[in-house]
Amino acid sequence: MKVHFLFPVFFLFCLSGYASDLKFSTPLLYIEEGNLFASFNVSWDNSWNTDKNRDAVWLFFKSIPGSGQARHIKVLPNGHTKIADFSDQPVELGFEVSPDSTGIFIFPNETYRGNISLTLKVSLDRMSFRGVNTRRSLFRVFGTEMVYIPQGSFTLGDPTKEAQEYGSIYQPTNGNGEVQLAKINSETSELKVAQDGDIFYQKKEGYEGDQTGIIPGSFPKGVASFYIMKYEISEGQYATFLNTLHEEGQAQRNITTERNYLALGGSIASNEGRFSSPHKNKPCKFTSWEDAMAYADWAGLRPMTEFEFTKASRGPRNPVSAELPWGTNNKYQVQRMPNEEGILVMNNGWGEEELSEENLAYFAASYYWVMDLAGSMWERMVSIGHPVGRNFKGSHGDGTLSEEATATNSDWPSGEADAGGVGFRGGGFYGYTRSYHNYNPFSPIAYRPYGGWHGIDRSNAYGGRLVRTSSR
Repeated sequence: MKVHFLFPVFFLFCLSGYASDLKFSTPLLYIEEGNLFASFNVSWDNSWNTDKNRDAVWLFFKSIPGSGQARHIKVLPNGHTKIADFSDQPVELGFEVSPDSTGIFIFPNETYRGNISLTLKVSLDRMSFRGVNTRRSLFRVFGTEMVYIPQGSFTLGDPTKEAQEYGSIYQPTNGNGEVQLAKINSETSELKVAQDGDIFYQKKEGYEGDQTGIIPGSFPKGVASFYIMKYEISEGQYATFLNTLHEEGQAQRNITTERNYLALGGSIASNEGRFSSPHKNKPCKFTSWEDAMAYADWAGLRPMTEFEFTKASRGPRNPVSAELPWGTNNKYQVQRMPNEEGILVMNNGWGEEELSEENLAYFAASYYWVMDLAGSMWERMVSIGHPVGRNFKGSHGDGTLSEEATATNSDWPSGEADAGGVGFRGGGFYGYTRSYHNYNPFSPIAYRPYGGWHGIDRSNAYGGRLVRTSSR
């Protein structure tokens, strides 16, 4: 196999991060003593590593031909190096390669708070390039900002009976009238959903789930450590994803053809087959479940579960009545709101560098500093309220889609109508031309009136947020 240098003629594609302030230079390929490397710059703002947790960036690589499917390039387990550091202060960098070699996490590996800017040398699998003509293909690095959710137990539900009107999960009792909260202590234990089981929930609206079943040990419960996207899939990220697909795949995943797409706040546009957005950090509206799952498979990520949503929102805190991800039931303090164009802005003019443990509510930030788990797009996830959802085993995308540009993971709920397995949490913002209520757009963590609703279509309040299990 012969690998050639790629020259900077592809400068138009050098920025492929877009999650917040994540940026890359165009990577160069090198062969040195039989080893294959990619060298490039990466930077992002407002990174942290504290006693509680840290953020990270998930990096993955693709070779994109002039036509046909992109080739996902695997990363070797070792051999990765920080070449130069231009950060606010020198940072000790940590590397975590996924067990399937789909990508690599980079993160500050010591106490840190500030902006990060680095030159990296990442070791790649030469076998991934077999059959690739690198002179006629574009080699690219992609990535997304993530938040590390550490291992540990947590609590489901809400301490009030009122929350049960909205499908809140609780531990069944012997009829003493008190709400018994359900503690999740084990990642691999089975849980019985029943009135005489481990957990249960009311079904007032009919969308909460089937109130039955065994949640198997293989179902991701949030006790094990995992990474979650710091922000929802952005328009810049989704446009970049579209630009890597062949023409037929683009047609399948093209959200801009939806009725009223522009009128209801979508900004992605196509010019001679190249997609872009003037608002690269804006949450991507009109993402169907199938769209989000295709993105997940392409990026080497996976959907999150209801339990993982709760863990990422609440952490180890004891639940309070109508608790929102920032730890109180006060939704009126939130300053991070969509403006008229759907772009998330701080109404008080603050920057994200001012986020602290004392002002989580202003930033709509969770216990672990995950942004916008309530108040932006509906958070769609794998539901415990349907057999298809309970069959989810937490498999990750491998970077390669089907010819129809769909995800290929058999344990993921599908995008077929009435197939089941999908649920909604967190609330959704539909714009300023409607009134809202007690679970929209800021839905309490435990409220799940649509926890078992298989809403797979595109809508101006439907986006996507993905996770990946940590190997640590």
